[in-house]
Amino acid sequence: METSLVVRRRVPIKQRLLDRFGKAREIVGPGWRSELARFDPFFNTREGEAYMRSVAQAYSDNKRGHVDRIECVTLALEKVAGIEGRDL
Repeated sequence: METSLVVRRRVPIKQRLLDRFGKAREIVGPGWRSELARFDPFFNTREGEAYMRSVAQAYSDNKRGHVDRIECVTLALEKVAGIEGRDL
C-alpha cells in the first residue's frame, strides 16, 4: 500500500462559514443587517447587533470573531438569502 506524502490542507470551519457568510451577504445586498433584523427579532437587539458587527469584522479579518457567532449569523443570513438546507 502506497502512502501519499502530500498532506491536503483543509479549510477550517471558521473560514468555510465566513465564505458562506460572504455569499449570503452578496445575495441580500448592502442592507443585510436591516434585513436580518427584520427577519429575526434577535438581531434587532443590542446583543444581535453585536453578533452582526463581530461577524462583519471577522469577514474583513478572519483572526477576529468567534465561530459560534459566525455560525449563528451565517445560518440566519442564508435563510434571508433563500439558501436553504445548509447544515454544518
